[in-house]
Amino acid sequence: MNWQLDPLLQLVATGFVIMVLARAVVEKLSAYGIFVANLRDYRLLPDALAPVAAPTLLAAELSATLCLLLPATSAVGAVIAASLFAVYALAMAAVLLAGRHEIECGCGGEGQMVSGALVARNGVLVAISASILLPASNRAMSWSDTLVGLVAIFLVFLLLAIAEKTIGTFTTIRRLDSGSQ
Repeated sequence: MNWQLDPLLQLVATGFVIMVLARAVVEKLSAYGIFVANLRDYRLLPDALAPVAAPTLLAAELSATLCLLLPATSAVGAVIAASLFAVYALAMAAVLLAGRHEIECGCGGEGQMVSGALVARNGVLVAISASILLPASNRAMSWSDTLVGLVAIFLVFLLLAIAEKTIGTFTTIRRLDSGSQ
């Protein structure tokens, strides 16, 4: 079977992943100390390695973002992005399996506690990043396709923000429920 992705869908997937990664880089850099502390909280690395892992992860996120901006390197960017999202999902799953639910994910921005929903979100981000690797069909993109694509990128990013707020709200409710028993 010869899978091909419509160029409009490839534009939306690429633009969306760029926005997710760029937001993560900006938010982690703006609260770098908190990011390093979050890495330590996972306890998946020795404490001494967190200050080394943090800039490495940021460099990988920035590299993926920059590679995705150029068609010639977008496949490399997609592989890096999918790998990062998979590593983050596995790290969250590992701490959840260890029974540690009260740590921040370290995703950047408002602190969200690790949860199965965040693991699933990252699984979706892996799939979207991997879809960028599919060859695009040779359908020509019109200016209206590009406009629709840009609007779609923004809307999908807003849907992600809504999903993240919902996940955060459910986590808060779960925490409050467990404290009242």
